[in-house]
Amino acid sequence: MSRYSHSPVLCRILAILALVLSSGAQARPPDFPAPDDAKVSQVADSMTVGGRTMTVRAFVTDDSVEQVVEFYQELWKEPPVRGAPGVAYEPDAIAPWHLLTRVEDDYVLTVQLQPTASGGAYGYLATGRLPEPGKPPAPPPEPPSMQGSTVQSNITSNDPGKSAQTAMLSNESSLESNVNFYRSHYSGWRKDIDQAMGNGKLHALSFSRGRSQVIITIQSSGRGGSKMVVNSVEHELL
Repeated sequence: MSRYSHSPVLCRILAILALVLSSGAQARPPDFPAPDDAKVSQVADSMTVGGRTMTVRAFVTDDSVEQVVEFYQELWKEPPVRGAPGVAYEPDAIAPWHLLTRVEDDYVLTVQLQPTASGGAYGYLATGRLPEPGKPPAPPPEPPSMQGSTVQSNITSNDPGKSAQTAMLSNESSLESNVNFYRSHYSGWRKDIDQAMGNGKLHALSFSRGRSQVIITIQSSGRGGSKMVVNSVEHELL
């Protein structure tokens, strides 16, 4: 898996600050530079996490985590609103991830990073708009799953040429039961992959129909239950 794969930490981006006042003005996104000399790539122009839409960039730099944290603490030391914090910093949001968050001009700016093996840092820069007062964000569609499953994260994205949804789930059913559920659920679709892996502790499935493709990995949790990742992609062109 790429180190730039979507992390579950992104699902917490808009839950960091306990008190946020939004003016409701249709402001443009504030300036959000990457660390000096960092290499930056676009992850998604429009990703929906927890019902909120954001743009996400990935970055990698030779600077250490401490240096990147200092860069943003200095950049965001002035609070955007009197009485509000300039930046919220969680050094152990979900180890080994560090998280910095700032609310400015109706947007939430988030830096998520961790160290590289060489002593540098890599992570994500996310810009998300705050919801309008009285209009809670619409949740993404529920992924298909067995009864009793828990959705741990549910992320949708819209990029040129395709839209996608990636969901992480778990339940107390066996790997075999979940495999049979998805085989039945996608009956009528073309089966591209149906393969046991990892000495029977992992199973990969892939189905396609027209412009739609679904890739599912199911892993035994070791306690009789299972963990799943369901990735659904809708292509604009065949």
